[in-house]
Amino acid sequence: MSKLADEILKSYKANWEKFYVVAVTGSVAVGKTTIANQLAQDLSQAFPELTTAVISVDAFIFSNQELHDRGLFDKKGFPDSYDLQGLHAAISQFRAGSQNILIPKYSLAANDIAKGEFEKITRPKILIIEGVTALQVRDYDISVYVDADEKLIYQWFLKRTLAFIQAAKNDPASFYYQLSKMPIPQLMPLIEQTWQQTNLKNLKEFIEPTKAQADIIVHKTSKHKTDSIMIR
Repeated sequence: MSKLADEILKSYKANWEKFYVVAVTGSVAVGKTTIANQLAQDLSQAFPELTTAVISVDAFIFSNQELHDRGLFDKKGFPDSYDLQGLHAAISQFRAGSQNILIPKYSLAANDIAKGEFEKITRPKILIIEGVTALQVRDYDISVYVDADEKLIYQWFLKRTLAFIQAAKNDPASFYYQLSKMPIPQLMPLIEQTWQQTNLKNLKEFIEPTKAQADIIVHKTSKHKTDSIMIR
C-alpha cells in the first residue's frame, strides 16, 4: 500500500464507517487523475470492503454554450467556470445518505459536457474528488495537493496536448480535429498561448493558493515520479 493511501486510512479510521471525502487538486497536467485512481485502487486492495469512487470536477464545469453565454469561455478551467454549487450538492446528497446520484458526463474529446448524458455514482465509503477546483468547495475530510516544478508541468501539458491532437486527426467530432490539420509552427504558438493565458494564470491565481490549506502535499519530479509526500 502506498504512503498516500496509508495516510488517508489513518485519517479515515478516526471516522470509521462515516462517508468520507478526499479532495485531490493541482495544476492542469500534473497527474491528479492518475494519483486519484491509484489511490482508489490502493485503498480497495488494502480493504476490499472499503468501497471507493472517483469523481472529476470536470463533470461540473459549465457547458461551452453556457460559458459563452456567461462571457466566461476564455476563462474555462477557472473557478467561475464551474458549477461549484452543483458539486457541493452532490457531496451533500451522499452525506445525507443518498445511495445513488447522477452527475453530468464530460467528454474529453469534445472538450465539453455531453448534452443529456449522466453518470450514476453509487455511494462509496470514500469518495475521491479530483480536479483543479477540488479544494474550492471545502466539503471534504482530507485534502491532497499535487505539486511539481512549473517547467515540468508545462512539458507534461505540451506532451498531453500534442497527444490529444494526434489522436483526433481522424475524428471530425473531436475538439482537437481542426488543430490536427495545422502545421506545427502554426500550432505551437496557440498551445503556448493557452498555457500562459489560461493554465498558468489559473495555477498562479487560483490553484496554487489552495496549497496552503492542503493536508498532504505530493511532490512529483521528472517522468511523473513522486519524490516526496509531506503530511501536515
